[in-house]
Amino acid sequence: MDLAVTMNPAVLEDKLEDAQDGRRVLAVWNTKRLPKKLTPGWTNRLFVASAGRWRGFFPLSGDLLWNPDDETAPYGLVFNARVFRRLPPVPVAGFRGWKYLEDGEFPLPPPQKTDTPSPSS
Repeated sequence: MDLAVTMNPAVLEDKLEDAQDGRRVLAVWNTKRLPKKLTPGWTNRLFVASAGRWRGFFPLSGDLLWNPDDETAPYGLVFNARVFRRLPPVPVAGFRGWKYLEDGEFPLPPPQKTDTPSPSS
């Protein structure tokens, strides 16, 4: 399944810099809504829109984090911050939070299962 999020440009750069510096393999995008369509394993993708344009995507885990003490964003989407595939900066209609990308909504091949390092790597 493909999900899309909107990130502030500074947040996206911060996540990419952390991955390049080796400080972080996996990162989390916190959200209020529970995504129910994720598939098991690393077969999902997290597309990123920033400043009104698509920027790229990360491999997205089928696992979620849950923090019941966080009332504003109790769920966490786990993604591999070291593997960011840049896309041409195509304009995107504005949306808030995250959304599912339905088949055919984005002209890319379907996701492939990838091996992603564990957080301890």
